[in-house]
Amino acid sequence: MFDDGTKIGVFAIVMAAWVFGLSANKLEPPADLATAVDHSQLPPLPLKAAPDGSPAQARVPGIQVALSHGFEAKLMASYVLEGRVATRREYRNDLISPLDLGILWGDLEAPGGTDGLEFRTGHRKIWVAYAPDADLPKRWKEQVTNNHLIPADSRVNDALMAVSTGDRVRLRGYLVTVTGDGITPWRSSTRRDDSTAVGGCEIILVTSVEVVTKDETAT
Repeated sequence: MFDDGTKIGVFAIVMAAWVFGLSANKLEPPADLATAVDHSQLPPLPLKAAPDGSPAQARVPGIQVALSHGFEAKLMASYVLEGRVATRREYRNDLISPLDLGILWGDLEAPGGTDGLEFRTGHRKIWVAYAPDADLPKRWKEQVTNNHLIPADSRVNDALMAVSTGDRVRLRGYLVTVTGDGITPWRSSTRRDDSTAVGGCEIILVTSVEVVTKDETAT
C-alpha cells in the first residue's frame, strides 16, 4: 500500500503527513491501450472481498500474461478489492497503467471513519494528512490502499475511467509484476501492513469493475 519514496513527516503545529506510492518508471507517449488479455487462460477469482471487508487474496500460478507494446505481467495472486474511492489520478500517456485509484475499506468506510484525514495525490502516490489528536480507527493505515491499475482490455479501461471519487467499487483481478524493455520490474505489494516498505502499492491487472454504490454528489 505505501510505495517507494515513502516519507513520514509531522506538520509543525497541527498536521502530520506521510507519502505512499511508487515512483513509476515513466513509459513513453503516445498512449495506445492495445492490451486485450485472453481471460480464458487466467485462474479463477473470488467473487467478493473477505467477510471483514479486507481484500480477498490468494496465490496463483505465476502465469505470464502478454500486455500491449511488448510488456508482460506475471501473476502473483488473485485479488478482489472493495471500498470507497478517496483519490483518482489519470496517466493518459502511460502505455500500461492509465489510472491510479486510492481506495479505503474497513473502518475508514464507516460514517465518520475519515474524520480528521485529508487525501490528495502525487505522481503514483497518495498524500494523507491528519491532525495529531485525531481519533482514528485502530490499524487504519492498513485500510488505505493506493492502486496502479492495468486494464485487461478496452471494456475494463472504459469502466475504470468512468469511476469517480466517492464511488464504492469492486475491482477483481490479479496482483502482478510488470516487465518489459526499458523498465525495471514493476512489482506489486502483496501485503496490507507494508506502509514503510519499498514497493508498497498494489499493481492490479484488472479483469472486471463494478460500481457498487455511485456517489451521486460527484461532479
